Amino acid sequence: MTGILGKFHVEHSVHGARVLARSFQLTSDCTENDQIDTAVQLLKDDLDACAREMKRLVAINQRGALFEGWPTEA
Repeated sequence: MTGILGKFHVEHSVHGARVLARSFQLTSDCTENDQIDTAVQLLKDDLDACAREMKRLVAINQRGALFEGWPTEA
């Protein structure tokens, strides 16, 4: 899953969930304070979307096996 902008990507495995940046450049060139505020707010919103996805995936892991007969770790 990616965030709103696609700047970040959520990875999920048996070890947990993590966020990776898709590129080194996270904003365009900003020349005014309003542009900076907007760019940073969009990144914050993107990370918030990633955090929601991470929490959802961790909750699924904590529930245990999804199918009958699969082992659960409790």
